Parts: sequence; C-alpha cells; structure tokens
Amino acid sequence: MTYTTILWDLDGTIIDSRAGIFNSFNHTFAQMGLPLLAREDLNPYIGPPLLDTFIKIVGGDLAEAERAKAIYRERYINGGGALEADVFPDIIDVIAASKAKGKTNSLATSKGYSGVIIVGEHFDFLKHFDVLGTATNDGTRSSKADVIAYALAELELIDADLTRVVLVGDRIHDIEGAREHGIEVILVKWGSGDESEWAQADAIAETPAELARLLGVNVEEVPE
Repeated sequence: MTYTTILWDLDGTIIDSRAGIFNSFNHTFAQMGLPLLAREDLNPYIGPPLLDTFIKIVGGDLAEAERAKAIYRERYINGGGALEADVFPDIIDVIAASKAKGKTNSLATSKGYSGVIIVGEHFDFLKHFDVLGTATNDGTRSSKADVIAYALAELELIDADLTRVVLVGDRIHDIEGAREHGIEVILVKWGSGDESEWAQADAIAETPAELARLLGVNVEEVPE
C-alpha cells in the first residue's frame, strides 16, 4: 500500500530558514542583554515551539519568555527574518509530483501561520497544499503533535484519504509528534537532524530523488 496523504514539515525540510532564525534569535538576545548565539550552536533552537525554547533560555520565567518571543516575532515577521531563507533544491518538484499523483498534501509545521504565509507566498509553494497545518500566531497551538492533530482534523473535513499517512520532516520533534498519532515518518538528511534522530525514523532520504522514490512519486510526471 502506498501513502495516501503526506504531512510536510517546513523548516529544514522544504526551506532552509537557518539564516533568518539565527539572526532573529541574536536580535532578541541583544535586545534582552543575553549572550549572543554562535552559528554552530543553532540546531537545538530549530524545531521546538518558540515559547518552549525561550522558557528554557530564561530559566523558566514565563513573562520574560513571552517578551523574548514578541521581540523575536517582530524581527522575524516584520523585520524580514522570514525571507532570509531559501527553498531546498528540487523539493518543490517532489511535492508537486505527489499532488499530481493524487496524494493529499498538508503542511504540519510549528511555524506560526503568519510566517508560513509570508514564506509560502514569496516562494509560491502554497498552491501545492490542500491543508495548511501550522501553529497559531498566539502560540495556543504550537507543539508538533497539536499541529498534526489540527492538520488531520482539517484533512477529514475535505474527505482526504487517511488510510496511510506519512510525515516528512527533519528533526526528532517530527518523529515524536507523529508517533502520538501513529504516523510513519521519513526524515530528510538535508535539514538540521543528526544520526541519532535519523535512526528513529521509519526511513531516511538523502536526496529529494530518494524521497520521491520513498513516497512513490515521479517528478517527471508533473505537468508543465
């Protein structure tokens, strides 16, 4: 049986957003008088919900974490951070091929809705998705498990075939969220994951071509 519906992570899977995330974190740290982040220490900050990350950074002070989140979002959403990104080569072709094959595509990202719209419209990939499973701007829906639950509920509303669902992501957070819903996971190796994370996936893809094969799609069949 092939996959009928594909849930797609965004950061680290479809777009390389590390530059914008790095710059926005350091802008936040500078505003708050915190030590700046070294580029090689960025990976743990990519993937978890933003508020959770800031709560850890400020030692559990929720008010300070909320202030940090607001500074970050202002820089990321309104200060150009969201567009300090690139689409990974060939990945949009794979998403388009899955849609052409008759599969249902949904985003499943902990990035807030506003950031997703900014990036998606800029790079023109939203048209390939039937559902936009995102975090809420206010953070009331932010964990990967909650985002997936929302995406699945929206997919049911459009009568998507959920016989066999797979999530394509790059981090352990994708695996943990998917497992709460009994969903298989393919991790891509061009994101921010490492060997220990890849080992817990059902499959790994080193290239978009390999991902296409795992999903049972052919990019050459996509109409012009």
